[in-house]
Amino acid sequence: MKKQNVVIIVIGLALFSFVAAKMGWRDIVQQLRAVVTAVPILLALSALRMALQTAAWSIALRTHGIAANTTNLIGARLASKGMGYLSGLGPVVAEPMRISLLEDRSREATAATLIDTSVYWVSSWFFMIFGTVCAVQFMSGGKRLWSLITLVPLVIGAAFLMFRRKPALPGLVRVLGIHCPAWLREGEKVEAAIRDFQSRHPACIRRMFGLGIACQILMSAELIAIFLALRIPCHPGTILGLETASHVVETAGGWLPARVGADESGMAAASLTFGLSSLTGLAIALARRVRDLAETVAGLGWLAWRSRSARQRVKGPGQLVPNACA
Repeated sequence: MKKQNVVIIVIGLALFSFVAAKMGWRDIVQQLRAVVTAVPILLALSALRMALQTAAWSIALRTHGIAANTTNLIGARLASKGMGYLSGLGPVVAEPMRISLLEDRSREATAATLIDTSVYWVSSWFFMIFGTVCAVQFMSGGKRLWSLITLVPLVIGAAFLMFRRKPALPGLVRVLGIHCPAWLREGEKVEAAIRDFQSRHPACIRRMFGLGIACQILMSAELIAIFLALRIPCHPGTILGLETASHVVETAGGWLPARVGADESGMAAASLTFGLSSLTGLAIALARRVRDLAETVAGLGWLAWRSRSARQRVKGPGQLVPNACA
């Protein structure tokens, strides 16, 4: 392991220890005992969400004429997500790995995977905007209408970018000219592929977007399960607000391997914002960490099984493995 990663992990553990010491270890243990009953529900919801995400990915692949095994798609998603989670680089590692684990590694398969990711991000963005609106209304008691008005341009802008057929990035690339960064030029190509897919398969885009929204709802259902386990009254505004805060915390702490310390401290602060105990936020973060680790173990287990099966196919039946000392 690189020294830089070790230092980052130590910083994350120190941050977690600081937060835990402020809250009290005894109270934390009591919260964890209560939230343990919600972990099986979180794992079940996670499995259902994985099935919906895989269905959306399959839709994108089938429109490109690619038939993929559902089990392999689930395994590839879990393995790539687990590696991104452990490395701290998130999508930078996960997306290329997810593409490389496909049996079909053609340009069409890559385009379909990027389209699946992009539609899911858009659904997450829409849900975050909706969660922000609900959180603002809840925290202000419905009195701060001006704050909702400021969110209207975001909603309109997001809808415009999603449903327009003409790409938006080519104009920006032309304006920047030679000063345009390489990642923006790559983004232009991705957007062109998405717009082309959208114009040719509008029904598929709508289905994928609906599946993405359903996944966001399932993630909010995880919070409801945790609240019920802790016997805390839950309000829809609180649930949606905390879920939005959770997305922000995951993005901000994505550079940390396994987001050690970032999830716990971030959710503790978010819970205080909504008038809850910081212990509640810590319990939410730790319960979801168990879910993330379970997904990671399942994904890496599938990857190990796949690698072993590939080696056996290469050796062939009855072929002896050469002695390494010979």
